[in-house]
Amino acid sequence: MTAARVFDVMDTPPAVNEPRHPTEVGVGPHTVSLHAAWASYPGASRAALRDVDLELSPARRVALVGPSGGGKSTLADVLVRFLPTDAGEARLDGTPLERLLGDDLRRVVGLVEQRPHLFNATLAENLRIGRRSATDDDLCEVLTRVGLGPWLAGLPDGLATAVGPAGARLSGGQRQRVAIARALLAEFPVLVLDEPTAHLEPAAADALTADLLQLTEGLSTLLITHRLAGLEQVDEVVVLAEGRVVERGTHADLVAAGGRYAGLWWEERMHDRPQDRRPDDRLPEDRWPGPDLDGPSPSYTEGSETP
Repeated sequence: MTAARVFDVMDTPPAVNEPRHPTEVGVGPHTVSLHAAWASYPGASRAALRDVDLELSPARRVALVGPSGGGKSTLADVLVRFLPTDAGEARLDGTPLERLLGDDLRRVVGLVEQRPHLFNATLAENLRIGRRSATDDDLCEVLTRVGLGPWLAGLPDGLATAVGPAGARLSGGQRQRVAIARALLAEFPVLVLDEPTAHLEPAAADALTADLLQLTEGLSTLLITHRLAGLEQVDEVVVLAEGRVVERGTHADLVAAGGRYAGLWWEERMHDRPQDRRPDDRLPEDRWPGPDLDGPSPSYTEGSETP
């Protein structure tokens, strides 16, 4: 069973029709993109994505942020064709994704979900899902790259350590880092990281984000995150709310613009550094983001996103 197929089984995607006469995926480098894309889940009363444009060209890193339920995980599902578009297009190198076999697409675009699955097996066996031919040295090297080197060195059974059902013997941060290590072993040309820090404390979340930004340098990456720390390093930040892109630009430009992203960034900064708060230390009233969609702006809360 291929790594791409194992990732499919673990993530149990909804059924998507395969093409009768598929187009072969060409040799990279690859670009994955959305063009005026709309998408909805079966039985839903409204679209989860609405007229979204996005491009992940070679070596480009994009951060996708916004309120829970705003469509971020839906966008990830569309990019790996767990969910089809209703209108507009999702493309790989200009080819609509519906013309590609799911396995072929997911050999190019790898998704690490916010609740990654680990099998009730050894650490080594879980990692080799990413690359069956990986040697023990390869496994030790990738674990060191994701910041688990000291932890591995302290394990009595090393790579033969049993992780337990669904990785229950590991902490949340360790499970995330093992899943990221597995994806790095698979050497996906395009990597989609869906809320890798969602269930971590702020300090642990920011440490993992810093490591991810170092690991993905030069790699096409979509980082979906509720934390804004470190996003100065990505090429573009896209703010998604109620399924629509409401802001996009660099971290510096969006903070300077004083819109929705600036408000989220200011709230995070004040939450993380209450000792620095002063009575007048707040974003001026005229710079708080106002409603730019129909109805009130959705609240921004930490935690997992439910499409």
